[in-house]
Amino acid sequence: MVQAQGYRGRLALAYETAYGVTPVSPSGFILPITSSKIVAKQTLIEDNTIRGIRDVAPPGLGNIDVQGPVVVPIDEINVGYWLKGLFGSPDTTDSSTVPYTHTFTPGFTQPSMSLEQQFPDLGQYFLYNGCKVSKFSMAFEVSNQDLQATIDIMGGKETLATTSFLVEPAVRPMTKFGAFMATILDDGQLLANVTKVELTVDTGLDGSIYTLGGGGFRGSLPEGMLAVTGTVSAIFDSMALLNKAIAGATSSIELNLSNPLSGSSLNILLPEIIYERTSPGIDGPKGVSISLPFRAFYNTNANGVSIVATLVNAEPTY
Repeated sequence: MVQAQGYRGRLALAYETAYGVTPVSPSGFILPITSSKIVAKQTLIEDNTIRGIRDVAPPGLGNIDVQGPVVVPIDEINVGYWLKGLFGSPDTTDSSTVPYTHTFTPGFTQPSMSLEQQFPDLGQYFLYNGCKVSKFSMAFEVSNQDLQATIDIMGGKETLATTSFLVEPAVRPMTKFGAFMATILDDGQLLANVTKVELTVDTGLDGSIYTLGGGGFRGSLPEGMLAVTGTVSAIFDSMALLNKAIAGATSSIELNLSNPLSGSSLNILLPEIIYERTSPGIDGPKGVSISLPFRAFYNTNANGVSIVATLVNAEPTY
């Protein structure tokens, strides 16, 4: 019997026009992944029936929970499809020449997606409908590893098949951003002492809605309040950031990835943030670092939102 090989696995994506419903004539994409661990898990309900014997009765079947993390490289084109899943369709510049500028901002709703984990060597295809981005996390760090984003998915239902729901999925080119392309600005000022920036966007999905007659699958997946948080880690050579945290002062953070060869870039702007007061400690004889958690919000900034992601590349539309 042939064992499925991970290197042959693929993840397909198509956006849905109605929640949980596979598009009639789907056009989708095969997206590059480091791993995809979306699973459907059905809990067994412990039976507490007293029958005059010590042996328990058969368990019942509980609700089916579709969720799991997808890890992807942060590249110039394909990351835009995940940003669309997080924020919705971008505002794209009307240009007849490249590059194109795609501006993503949070809307009232998120698009739902059909995601398919494919095992072509076994001819097995696991389709997950009604999927939404529950959490989007990434870390900018100078290291010998690829920049990656972890996308936590929550979904509606699972369908098993022996053929894919996509006939001719598109495969877009992949050019990765590197950590050496990254810069960070605080209140518009370049920070040269930062070693790592972590960012998480939590969409607050309500995964508790199961309906009668729904077969144990989710019937809806409404959005909640957006929570944008993170941590800035830096060499402790100045009190500048810590003083902002102590004062509870409003600041801003701008993360940039820019490839001068292709002209592509990814800019993430948090127009209003407050650092959480966290004093540095002495962790040994080596150089001291400081890590300051932060929380983004919207109050008075001109962008009107708590986060803006701007992707510049050769892709005409998302």
